[in-house]
Amino acid sequence: MFISHGEKLRKNARWLMAGVLLLLIPGFVAMFTTTGNTDRRGGDLPTIHGKPIAAAEFEQQQNLVQAQYMISQGRELRKTADTLDQLKQQAVVQLLLNRKAKELGVRVTDAELMQQVQHLPMLVNDAGQFEPERYRRLLAYLTKYGINEAAFEQVLRSQLLHAKLQQLIVSTVTATPVEVQQAYLPLNEKVTVDLVRFEMADYTVPITVSNAEVRAFYEESKESFRTPAKVKVRYATFPIAESEKTIQLSDDEINEFYERNRFKFTDTNNIAKPLVEVKPEVKAELLKLRAERAAGDRATELTVKLVRQSEGKPDFAKLCAGLNAAVQETGYLTATNKLPSLQVGPDFIQKAFILTPDQPYSDPIAGSNAFYVLEYVDGKPSGIPAFEEVQDKATEQVRQLRRYAATLGDGTAKVERLKKLIAGGQTFAGACAELKLKVETPPAFTVAQEKLDLPAATSIQQVVLGLPVNATSELIRTMTGGVVVHLRDRQAADLAEFEKNKAQFTQQVLQRNRQALFNAWLQDVVRTEQVDFKIKPRTTAETEEPPAAN
Repeated sequence: MFISHGEKLRKNARWLMAGVLLLLIPGFVAMFTTTGNTDRRGGDLPTIHGKPIAAAEFEQQQNLVQAQYMISQGRELRKTADTLDQLKQQAVVQLLLNRKAKELGVRVTDAELMQQVQHLPMLVNDAGQFEPERYRRLLAYLTKYGINEAAFEQVLRSQLLHAKLQQLIVSTVTATPVEVQQAYLPLNEKVTVDLVRFEMADYTVPITVSNAEVRAFYEESKESFRTPAKVKVRYATFPIAESEKTIQLSDDEINEFYERNRFKFTDTNNIAKPLVEVKPEVKAELLKLRAERAAGDRATELTVKLVRQSEGKPDFAKLCAGLNAAVQETGYLTATNKLPSLQVGPDFIQKAFILTPDQPYSDPIAGSNAFYVLEYVDGKPSGIPAFEEVQDKATEQVRQLRRYAATLGDGTAKVERLKKLIAGGQTFAGACAELKLKVETPPAFTVAQEKLDLPAATSIQQVVLGLPVNATSELIRTMTGGVVVHLRDRQAADLAEFEKNKAQFTQQVLQRNRQALFNAWLQDVVRTEQVDFKIKPRTTAETEEPPAAN
């Protein structure tokens, strides 16, 4: 559809809805993740009003959610117990949203769909014009994840439908001046804190784990050990600079190019400069264009020879030698590999992964300084290694998990002792000194401040929002242990700064109110429809992610 209507995809629209539900629904469905009855099975179909959702309809929504994730994140959904639970819940919520949209008469026409995706950044050039070739490359890349053109359009249509539904639900939401000020002031008070860290790296008690523990962890977490698919290719290089050496430009050609592109060579008044002043620039640009075309033509010539050879497999190296094209071979590449030495874009890797033993040659691929043609050499599918292959890695992960838990336990005990000393009349600094805890006092900050250089910065900001001056927090978890915070001082927000940013903050509060209303409406829909997500109960140990290994 978008190929056929490519001329309508122009500038000024945005990749408006990519990931909208992926941002909205995980936070919402967390409210509905219940332990439920212990006899539930994770594979049971969710129910609405006590009746199971049709398997085909449920599977369709799950596939749509996975496609949304793939398109917005550029990678497949990692299949862990938690993400599978979220996948199930998101599929049900999307199904409910579809039904509510139908009840309320909300729909998306083809014209609306095209209007909303006029300017997908990945599909337009620097001038904001839609390029069908970019769209073709995107579809080729998505195909290996099972997402065809129809599925891609369905993702966009679904996101737009739910956005229109949300807009309808929240259309009456407002943000009063008093409400805006009350929301602004506590978030912009200047707070000064003391903090103490409890780091895994500082926990020196030996951690031992058994082989049985490691194997059990491997069996429960197999998917986390999955290796990505890999491909190895040869590539022929057609440098643009080499083509430049063979091109001779006549004055007539330079004059003609200048006349057709006068708008590119203007002065500050947007008046074209005389050719005599800009001739070197004109010549350089025309030479570059001709050289790029020549290098691309040589690459195309190779692909034609590869396709036209009728007997046996073409000798890639021999054909390249006949065209004076150097041939090199990559190591095994994953879909996330970067190749900065070749100065190529992501389409190099994308086209490499499209190749197969039956279709081993690529079309010409444009780099910044050369064109390339690929030949498939070998591939390795994604897979889960045997336990013996990853035993050392799994052992270290279990050890790190145990060390993390021990660090948290040690930190919690010390925080309890710290609070008892403070309750007995000691200052925070004095109590820390008695317990031999190192105190840090970072620069003052606000709750609204972004890019705060503190461990678990967001959690600390949330905690100090409701912490009285001279009070001490509970242990706050970080990625590498924990931290306890003592609020030393709190200074009132700057009202002059508030007035300067009032309009912007009003929009933020309005958006917050809209999101809160929509979440409340959605919760009510789930309750009214008597939804049972059929989530399998798990222990705390099963839901905790081990920290990254040092």
